[in-house]
Formats: sequence, structure tokens, C-alpha cells
Amino acid sequence: MSTLTQQEEHAKPISYAQPAGQCHFWLRRLHSLAGIMFGGYIVVHLVVNATGLWPRVYQQNVDKIHQMEPMLPVIEILAIFGPLLLHLLYGLYVASVGVSYPTTTRYSYGGNLRYLLQRITSFILIVFVVYHIGMLHKWGFALVGLKKAPDFNAVNLAYQTTVGSIKAPFEGMPVANAAVITLYLLGIWSAAFHFANGLWTAAITWGLTVTRTAQQRWGKVCCGLGIFLMLVGTVAWYAFAIAGNPQLDESKTETQVMMSVDGKDYMVPVQAPEKGMADPAPAATPAK
Repeated sequence: MSTLTQQEEHAKPISYAQPAGQCHFWLRRLHSLAGIMFGGYIVVHLVVNATGLWPRVYQQNVDKIHQMEPMLPVIEILAIFGPLLLHLLYGLYVASVGVSYPTTTRYSYGGNLRYLLQRITSFILIVFVVYHIGMLHKWGFALVGLKKAPDFNAVNLAYQTTVGSIKAPFEGMPVANAAVITLYLLGIWSAAFHFANGLWTAAITWGLTVTRTAQQRWGKVCCGLGIFLMLVGTVAWYAFAIAGNPQLDESKTETQVMMSVDGKDYMVPVQAPEKGMADPAPAATPAK
């Protein structure tokens, strides 16, 4: 058998009647479902980070998220890291072997361009997500000993530590810091396109948009979502990477203090001190 014939044989679509095709059928749907779950988290994450324009509001939003302790790690595994890993691993497999499946349509020029951009943005996102989680999350580089501690500190310093990690993570290295700032912008734009375009193809995968008209209508919705996410993400990037001040007075973001009662730590909300007034006492009823 010639090399050309072998390539043609490899390029033949996998039949869903075959065991390999059935496996791909279900894995592809799990892949798209995991992408939708993680994409939903991205929407929330970007909207929350866009409030970084108002440091105290951002800190309050972070406080609300961390009030879900001790269930927060479980939520992160089931709703964020689990779907991310599933989507990533099977996506890499599909991209590396070029899995083909039965279809009755051919890609137009626009379809080919979206396919190419989906692949390009996926690799940008791998670099971005690894760096972002590695630097800021407790399960990142600090977990494997590559950092002493994660850059992010949720208790009253969420804004300052986020700015520091994005705007100037490497002291005395302006080129490296500029590269990180650029990576964040590219990562945000890539996430916006990848999720919006992925939603469009997911509807086809699940058989929800069969006709060309349905695909065009859904495409407009996905395009609008992509533009919205790109704008919100750019605002979030500007809030931390451009306008951010890592040396901002802690009183501008402090919304909780740690109190120890009977050997147990409690997060207690406090009221921001007004100019010229003494710091107020913590609220009488502590919130865990």
C-alpha cells in the first residue's frame, strides 16, 4: 500500500456504527459539555474581574466567593478543574490525530478560518491558563514547590495581589512584565473567541442547529456573546494591567478582618473608615 493510500485511508471518516466511532460520539459530546461548563465559569470570572475598576467592590465579590468555604475546593474541582482537564485532554487528542467524523457539509472559507482560529486560540489558552493558575492559585506552582506561595491573597488584598501578579510579577524585569501583560490580553481575547465559537459548534454537535438558517441565527447569538466577553475581559485587563495600583492603601479594599474565637478563625465584616475617623470595631455578629 502506497503512502498516499495510507493517508487517504487515515482521512476516511470514522463510522458511528464502529466501536471507535461510538466512543468518539460520546467523548465529543462530553468534550463540548465540559467546554460549556468551563466557559460558563469564564463568563462569571471575567464579569467579577471587571469590577476591579472599583477595588472595594472587587474585594467584596471575592469575599462572597470565599464564603463558600469549606465547599469551595469541591466546587472548583467539579465545576472548574474537572471540566477544564477533560476538555483540554480530549481537545489535544483530536487536534493531534485529526479525528474525522461523518458530515454532510463542507467548510466555507469562513468555516475554515474559524476552525484555524479555534486551534490557535486553544494553544494560546493552554499557555495562559497554566501561567495564570500556576502563579495565582494555591494548587499552582506553589503546590509543586516552584513558588513559596501563590501571588493571590483573598483576605483584604485581593485587588493588590492580583494587580501585582499581572502588572509587575517579575521585579526589575520590564520586558518580562510586558510579556505577561500581553499574554493576559491575548488569553482573554482567545477565551472569548474560543468559547463563543465553541458554543456555535456545540449546537451542531448536539443536533440543535441542523438547518443553515438555524446555524446562522445561533451564530449571531454566539457572535454577540463573544463581543460581550471580549469587551468585559478587556475592561478587566485594563483594571489590573493598566490602571491597577499594587500599592493601594489596604483601607481602600478591606471589607473583612480575621478574628479568633475559642481557637476558631472567623471572617468578620467591617465598615470602611471614613476620612478623619478612627477605625470602626468589627461587626458584632461574625460571619464564618
